[in-house]
Order: sequence, then C-alpha cells, then structure tokens
Amino acid sequence: MIFSHDIPDGAKLYFGKKAKIKREIEHIASEVFENEEYEEIVSPYFSYHQLEALNEKELIRFTDKENRTLALRGDSSIDIIRIVLKRLKSEAKKWFYIQPVFRAPSTEINQIGAEYLEGDLVEVLNTNLNIFKRLNKHYPLIISHIQIPQIVCELTDLSLDDIKHMRVYKFKEKWLKDLVKIDNKDINLKLFPEEIAKHLKEMIELAKKTNYDIILAPLYVANLKYYTGIFYRFINNNEIIAKGGEYKVEGIKSSGFSIYTDNLLKDIDG
Repeated sequence: MIFSHDIPDGAKLYFGKKAKIKREIEHIASEVFENEEYEEIVSPYFSYHQLEALNEKELIRFTDKENRTLALRGDSSIDIIRIVLKRLKSEAKKWFYIQPVFRAPSTEINQIGAEYLEGDLVEVLNTNLNIFKRLNKHYPLIISHIQIPQIVCELTDLSLDDIKHMRVYKFKEKWLKDLVKIDNKDINLKLFPEEIAKHLKEMIELAKKTNYDIILAPLYVANLKYYTGIFYRFINNNEIIAKGGEYKVEGIKSSGFSIYTDNLLKDIDG
C-alpha cells in the first residue's frame, strides 16, 4: 500500500537543520562562482539529448506531444553548453548551476556545478577547491584519464569490463601490472608504451599545477560518456563528493565539475 505521505525511493526531502545547511552550502558556492565571474543558469528539467551523456538504462524517459523521446535531465553539462552556444549565443564562457538531475528508476541527485566553455581544467579544479576551502573541507583528490583504459584494451586482449572490475589475473604485460601500482607523481614514463606515457604525462602535469595532494588512478573507468581527457574525483568514505573533467560539445573543448550536494551534506551534517 502506498500512503499519501509516502516519498518514492531515491527522492529527497529537506527540512529544519538539514534544509538550512543545504541553503548555506549553496550560498557559499554561489559567492565563489560570482567572485570568479561565473554567470548562473538553470536549465530545463526535460531534454532530448541525454543519451549523449548517459546510458539508456540510467534515464527516466517518456515522450512529448509529438511522440519524440524525452528524458528527465540526467546530466547538466552538455545541455548547458549547447544552450549557451545555440540559444543564448552569449559571450560569457563561465556558467554555474544549482539544480538536481534524475536517474532511473526514481533517483534525485542535487548538484552544484560549473561549466567553462573553452576553459582550462586547472582553473575549473581550483574553483572546485575554493568552494571546499570556504566550507573548511579537505577530501582526497583522484585524477584519471579517459583515454588510458581504452588504449589498454587496444594493446591487450582485455575488455573495458575487465579493467573496470580490475580482473588483475588477466593482466599479463609487465607495464600493465606497473600501471596498476601507480598512485603518485613520481613515475618513470619510459616503463610504459608511448601512447599511454603521453597521457600519464598530462596527468602528472595537472597534478604539479595544483597545490594539493593528488592520487593518480590511470585505469579508472568513468561512467559518463562525454569525457575526452583528464577527469577527477573528490572522495569521502567511498562516496563521490565532486567530480569534473574535460569534454567536447559542438567540437569545442570545455571543462566542468559537479559537487554532489547530498554527499557533501551528509559529511557536514554528520
């Protein structure tokens, strides 16, 4: 039986102290964005193009009045950049949002995020760090590269699923076993195939530009489909607090990040 006051699994309810802390987090983030000259945007809840970002099984889908397939917004990045380029035709490059996304079957995920059209990932990452500094929070930062697992599959007989689930008993090559052990910036690039060493170097350079303790995880497989290069995650108790990376929309390289408000709120509120 479903009662009139029941809330679906995955839906969010905020009240009292938790609602106040959520509002304060969002206010602090807004101040950081405004200080760094980001414009605010609130994108539509419905989208025609979410399959560019996520797998079909993750989307809550239905049709519009002309029987065209729609989805509840499952990710904000691609839609926001496309709206800025095609509809707003704005000269502003830096945009932020505070809004939920939705995943099947009924999960609501509140996010604080930013997209920087043609922007450098180091600057985007520093903005993310500035928000955490204002909140007096310090989380482990893990850097990966979307291309490396794909190249590993091309050079070996492994599948992405093998890498994602770290079936190390299938890892035969010495350089691949060495790749598993990498976790810091002191790496001998000569140990690895040239195609992989090139991307490892990009990760190391980003780590050196960021005044922060960083863990390198070159074999991590991302779920988002649109990352094109380096991407990162802030982790706390095995939960993602924020993630960001490089991507392309309409052929334009951009960078962005999303803070997972509910995971952050869980840490702050205890």
